[in-house]
Amino acid sequence: MGRRTLVRAVTATVLATSFLAAAGNSAAIAETIISVTDPAAQAAAAREFVERLALHDPRPDVQVSAWNALLSSQGDEAIAEFLATGLAEAKARAAERAQRNTEFIQRTNKYSLPGSAVEVTSARALLGSDIEQDEYVRVGLAKAQQADRDTDNQYQEKLVKMAKEDQDYVSDLAAHDPGVQVRAAANRALSQHNEQAIDLFFKYYWASAASLDDESFRRFTADRDAIWHNDVTRLVEAAEAAEKAERAASGELAEKYRADAIDAWRQVETTAEQSSVDWSAEQAKAVQQVDAWAAIAVHARTATSEQDWADVIARGEAGRTSWAAEAAWAQSQADSWKAIADQARASADAAARDGGNS
Repeated sequence: MGRRTLVRAVTATVLATSFLAAAGNSAAIAETIISVTDPAAQAAAAREFVERLALHDPRPDVQVSAWNALLSSQGDEAIAEFLATGLAEAKARAAERAQRNTEFIQRTNKYSLPGSAVEVTSARALLGSDIEQDEYVRVGLAKAQQADRDTDNQYQEKLVKMAKEDQDYVSDLAAHDPGVQVRAAANRALSQHNEQAIDLFFKYYWASAASLDDESFRRFTADRDAIWHNDVTRLVEAAEAAEKAERAASGELAEKYRADAIDAWRQVETTAEQSSVDWSAEQAKAVQQVDAWAAIAVHARTATSEQDWADVIARGEAGRTSWAAEAAWAQSQADSWKAIADQARASADAAARDGGNS
């Protein structure tokens, strides 16, 4: 690939590989790394990136804004505008909504009756993800209030007793689960030293904590990759500007511009290589989650306590599938950034050779 085509490939390559990876099409990924270099392909890659946000971003406001851009009659212009300003605005709205929901649930919990469904469910919601808190505000509180009317505010007395098997399993999760939030939730349940806390962990907090781990992974990787992408794009533009200046200059000034271009390409190489390494680390984390959820499903099939193990099996299978997709996505990103590093190295080497032959 020529030196001056890399800036177009940077955006398109990194974005376009995501959905190919999800489909398991490694040959298509390899072809994309080489061929995605034109404006039409960049527009298609940008649309695919927005589709991923619409389908998978954990923030409802981001999802809605992404769908609005995708369905807009303005086509690629709407996509570009969303990426330029709409995404940041949607993130800001999501943060404001999350803050309002948290404050509302805190007030609800503070003034709820002891032992009531409202007290238990609002406390649970405060430990949940943004999506779970939003759902609680919209429908969960009303359901809890109805449960209190049905049980005369004796909700906690209706909880099922745990078996020792359950406590042992929660202890194992607290020590070995790859998810930070799941381990924390399990340890909180154990620290209360009562059956009710373990039962609540199985019924609510486990799934909620797993959702937080999933959201944290997706949010971190999406936001971190955007930083890498911006850094590399800036450096590529600097390298191309130096090359353009070199072609218009001569003598020592041309040599200076060539050195600037080589330095910029080397920085692109270093940044892209680090991005590849970091994505490989994220891929390894996702694989750990795949293995953990597979083991959870296996345990649930042989468990004999009174918990809803059928639901645990379903969550185990769903978690394994979801994290497998994240692992494939992370691997595709690691491969893409490695290809960009290789392209940048080739551009720097070509510029150095040009200088040696001048």
